[in-house]
Amino acid sequence: GGARCRVCIAERMDATFKYAVANNFDMVTTTLTISPHKDCEFINKLGELNEQKYGIKYLHADFKKEDGYLRSTQICKEKGIYRQDYCGCEFSKRG
Repeated sequence: GGARCRVCIAERMDATFKYAVANNFDMVTTTLTISPHKDCEFINKLGELNEQKYGIKYLHADFKKEDGYLRSTQICKEKGIYRQDYCGCEFSKRG
């Protein structure tokens, strides 16, 4: 949740928008906003900035609202979908 995370999220969002441009997508969003550990306001601000930078619409979202996080974990359990317990970087994996 610190400075390293913000840099990582910014790089990932930028890469997503670049991919969207290269593949003629109309819109971008992210599932990062479902995590109670992520700063939704920061993520959506990055989306706005990248929307302006790349000319592709960004879908603002806060998927954890209305028990979205809880519901997502329930669906994954019901469907047997793997859900990792860290964001994916080496630092969070070490715990």
